[in-house]
Amino acid sequence: MNLIRSCRGQLLLTLFLFLAILVMPFQNYMERDFTSADMNYPEESIGVVGTDGGLLSVPDGAGNLMLNSNDFYFKAGTYQVVFFVSSPSAGNTVEVYDPLYLNEDNTSGRVLAEAEVIPGEESVSVTFTTEEYLSCIQFRVQTDSALTFTGIHLQSDPGLYNDPYICAGLVLLGSALLFLYRSRRKIRPEILLLLSFAAVWSSLPLCFPWLLKGHDMYFHYGRLFNLSRDLFSEPFPVRIHPGIFKGFGYMGPVFYAETFLYPFALLIRMGMSPLGCYKLLFLCVNFATAGVSYYAFSRLCRSRRLGVITSFFYMLASYRLLNLYTRAALGEVLAAIFLPLLILGMYQLFYGDSRRWITAVIAFTGLFQSHMISTELSLGFCALFGLISIRRLKDRKRLVHLLIAAGATILLNLWAIIPILDLIRYPLQVNGDTRALTGYALYALQLFDPSYNYTAADALGPSTTTGEMPYSLGVLLLAGSLLFISLCFRKNQKLPRWHRQLGGWCLALGGLSVYASSVYFPWDIIQRVEILNRLAGAIQFAFRFLPFATVFLCVTSAIAVYNLFKDRSLRKLLFLGCAFFLVWSSGTYFGNFSNEAEHLMDWDTQMDHVNDTDNLYLVTDDGAYYSYRRLLAQDVTFNVSEGVTLSQVSKNGTEASFTYEKADGTGETYVEAPLNYYPYYHVTDENGNELATDITELLRLRITLPEASSGTVTIHFEIPAIWRAGDIISLLTLAGLAALAVLSCRKRKEA
Repeated sequence: MNLIRSCRGQLLLTLFLFLAILVMPFQNYMERDFTSADMNYPEESIGVVGTDGGLLSVPDGAGNLMLNSNDFYFKAGTYQVVFFVSSPSAGNTVEVYDPLYLNEDNTSGRVLAEAEVIPGEESVSVTFTTEEYLSCIQFRVQTDSALTFTGIHLQSDPGLYNDPYICAGLVLLGSALLFLYRSRRKIRPEILLLLSFAAVWSSLPLCFPWLLKGHDMYFHYGRLFNLSRDLFSEPFPVRIHPGIFKGFGYMGPVFYAETFLYPFALLIRMGMSPLGCYKLLFLCVNFATAGVSYYAFSRLCRSRRLGVITSFFYMLASYRLLNLYTRAALGEVLAAIFLPLLILGMYQLFYGDSRRWITAVIAFTGLFQSHMISTELSLGFCALFGLISIRRLKDRKRLVHLLIAAGATILLNLWAIIPILDLIRYPLQVNGDTRALTGYALYALQLFDPSYNYTAADALGPSTTTGEMPYSLGVLLLAGSLLFISLCFRKNQKLPRWHRQLGGWCLALGGLSVYASSVYFPWDIIQRVEILNRLAGAIQFAFRFLPFATVFLCVTSAIAVYNLFKDRSLRKLLFLGCAFFLVWSSGTYFGNFSNEAEHLMDWDTQMDHVNDTDNLYLVTDDGAYYSYRRLLAQDVTFNVSEGVTLSQVSKNGTEASFTYEKADGTGETYVEAPLNYYPYYHVTDENGNELATDITELLRLRITLPEASSGTVTIHFEIPAIWRAGDIISLLTLAGLAALAVLSCRKRKEA
């Protein structure tokens, strides 16, 4: 009863949120209008088709002419479509068409629904149902006589999404987990409220019914949705998204880990909208950052009060928010969750209780499963820290624990490391993506610019800073760092020894990070050395050091603010002043960004970007040039050499098959499958013989046919055995670490 009484505020808030979510206005269907501007027609009909007044007018005598929309993606469901068309005579039809469907005769496209335009009527209605998880749809109007097109109205049946019920259930689950935690460990309500406020305030740009466009949002939004599509259709873990590139496939998950996206992909499968789920992902990132940073900072600083100050500074730090929204760099903000934990883990290995080596394992695993470049940079900082502190390893126990931590981290992530090392041997597009870091380095004013101008602009590179996105670390971190330096020279009230050492370490590493991000760092000299160029060029942008500068300088600034006064009331007053400044400055950024950023999607257009991606992880033809525009425009049918005909064609994800026949007198023949080339496709004939494969000019999988005049060919995607061995080893390592954690907890309880 005492526990319930002490948690009654939490329980009342949970009840309020639960009911508020359920009664909140919600549209569980999709409704959308298409105008004449969304329709295309042949170039030779330009000048024939009238476009006045927002209408498309096809005159009589224009012959057979087709108006068709762009490709749109729809979730499985039933949809009603109203074509606002009129015609004085018969012979015109409207269609709902799937252009990516592959027929058995190696042709593409199928009609899902069609109807005739009745003369004298103003509209035509059709209903169609898509049973596949995602379908590509075109709207078409076939004309044989005069016709006027006004627009199209589309509406799905109710029940397409279930966001309120899922969110309400998640509120109950989250509250139950927090209640369970509070039943075992005491947590002060004011700390909980302060960190919750920081997390909610950091999520304000998500409150709109649309998504504000960030640099990398298209890529991460597509990753999340495609993971939900492949969650139950591909072997676990998912290593290829077959639906991307119009079904040609993409092995992005090998290089860009999706570990933390799985729970949210599952929510989409349960009926949550992709738009709502993407927002929930960012909200959870903010809460996770608050919780993990408070845990790490309070133990690192040996003070809960100092831990909550540092965590609050970190949550509302300028560059973390810029990474979150302007850059929409999901991988980097996920990695930023674990940076405070990494600092704590390295401290424990070299200076603290090295028996807690598991902290470093969790931190490095979280980093690696979030963002590979952040992991590489973290390794550099850890190597530097280790070299400076190498004398601490004279203690054999520390050395043993360090080796155990390194080994456990490698084994735990072996399931992801082996595929990367295996696939990187091939000429991937990303292998040639080395950039001159000086072109993306920053000037001094940019590093601490107090204004938030051009918050929706791009990173312009070496050309100019006019109209470029902000990169500021924030005035507070600059002032806090200067304050710490002044406190180090104060004679009458010296800093506590540990705070002075910790703040000094973080100031030095933070300063190094700022220096590496600036134009004053000698990146040009470093990148003249080939081996160093490969390492440095992979970083892509010099400003990738700013997340590290942020976390280090937050610690230094918090120590300075906490130790400026001895009196508690003055400490609280100073912190409240800093907190108010951070809330005001971050609110200024949110306001500017929400007014300047484009709307990438809203409720009714959220499916338009589910297949967006990049091309960095495509295998190229030894780096030869290829037309990305032509690659995207390829048909989904099989291409064949002269004298070859196909029948009984089928394709499902990464599996495909066909029956071929050759004409007499044909020489070497081939078939190009509608699949992007990867070395893990195996092609066999009806006798099980492996057929030779190659890569085409547009990166497709080319199959050399056997000498037989006819036969059946099967294509399947096969994960190498060594990858599965890595999966098993990582799984066993995880089980071993979990068992070790349980035994450690029991020993502590017995003690």
